Amino acid sequence: MSDSGRRARRVVPALAPALKGALAFAIAVALVGCGGERQTERWAVFGTTAELTLPADTPEPLHREAARALATQWQAREADWHAWKPSALTAFNTALAAKGEAQAPPSLRALIDRSRPLVDDSGGYFDPGMGRVVAAWGFHTGDFPIRTPPPDDATLDAWAARPDSLRDLRCDAEWRCVTSMRTLSLDFNAVAEGLALEEGADALRVLGLRDALLNLGGDVVALGANGNAPWRVGLDDGEGGVLGGVALRDGEAFMSSGRYVKYREAPDGERWPHVLDARTGRPATGARLSAVLHPDAVRADAAATALLAAGPDGFERVVRGMRLRCALLVDAGGRAHVTSGMAARFAWQRELPEAARIDTGEGCGTR
Repeated sequence: MSDSGRRARRVVPALAPALKGALAFAIAVALVGCGGERQTERWAVFGTTAELTLPADTPEPLHREAARALATQWQAREADWHAWKPSALTAFNTALAAKGEAQAPPSLRALIDRSRPLVDDSGGYFDPGMGRVVAAWGFHTGDFPIRTPPPDDATLDAWAARPDSLRDLRCDAEWRCVTSMRTLSLDFNAVAEGLALEEGADALRVLGLRDALLNLGGDVVALGANGNAPWRVGLDDGEGGVLGGVALRDGEAFMSSGRYVKYREAPDGERWPHVLDARTGRPATGARLSAVLHPDAVRADAAATALLAAGPDGFERVVRGMRLRCALLVDAGGRAHVTSGMAARFAWQRELPEAARIDTGEGCGTR
């Protein structure tokens, strides 16, 4: 299910080793600089490690209830949204292929609805309709790197001439959906973690939790603060170090995409990343990593993918189209492309030469 392998993993120092098992909880308390003490739960879901981090003074019964509710919710979403194992999504795709129509179950409706405007805003660099070409590259797997033969040029040229798109799916008010493209196969991996984090944050608020850090495979959403300090997260540079980090405000999401974990090897030894350009069906090769800071986790998740796919040449186009104020891209040459909003918020630990800066004003955007 997970697209987390595309992530440039954020790190929060001084945490205990990850736990195995989706509901196997244990409390880890650690000192983390000016942020004070905290408690962290870890479990496996979405093919990655999920974490819930709470201030150390959170009452234990509330801590346990929150962790169990979050783990249960995310397990259900994994069963709903998996792109290649049996799920509500694969059943929906199968029905579309067989009949050209299907009833969208409630579990998929928000994904479809929230993704539609992002396809247009991104200029097509983000498009959940690309499941067929993702499968052709062999990326519907949890085993990396991939060494099977890639799709041939004829297959990719045909895709580029007429790519499948979420635009090909039409749904009425009762969510009866139809398509004339029987090859359409939806894959929401580029936004699933964003929506899961958003839904998880809402669930914690219902329980009365106002301070927490939610983490899915390195993508994070912050609630409130950690004591008297904001939640702080770092951005992995993909080379074993930390590029820098941000202090998150209440409700903000920090999402990233990278080419370091989920990839296949090109004949020349280059890494072809899991992130594909939805317009051409070919791997994104112009950038190493991208990061987006935004209060809308779904938009931020889609934008991180779109930025990596667009690369340095399309950086400003995606930033403007997706209305991003805080975005960062590191190109294949190791140069930074950054918005003025991100430059004001990102604390560099290892500075890079700056290739471009886009004036996006103050703040990091609104929903």
